[in-house]
Amino acid sequence: MHENEAVTHCEACGFVRGGGKLVLVAEQTTQRLTIGVDTPVGKHLLQTFAGDDHVYAADPQFLVARNPAGGGWTIAPAQGVKNPTFLNGAALGDAPAPLVAGSVISIGPTRLRLRVESEP
Repeated sequence: MHENEAVTHCEACGFVRGGGKLVLVAEQTTQRLTIGVDTPVGKHLLQTFAGDDHVYAADPQFLVARNPAGGGWTIAPAQGVKNPTFLNGAALGDAPAPLVAGSVISIGPTRLRLRVESEP
């Protein structure tokens, strides 16, 4: 087992434990949502902390999940959404994309801006 501050990684089998929690901070309200498990994020969850722009989201809009290969977190788009999810100003592709502290998730280029933070 190889260990660093937040992740335990077995080089023999590839198992990853840890990676901390993901925090989404809404720019409009400054409220925070802390995520510790794979979570579909959509209109109903967003309305609890992200402000008026939640109306542009679908249910679900995107999925945040632990990255089993390298630790940390990923974001993937939900199928069939009307307004695409953007990561750092670029529309999400089909494959999950890594989420790192300082990233910005939005619906379209400007709506519902969420800043990504991490907790150990």
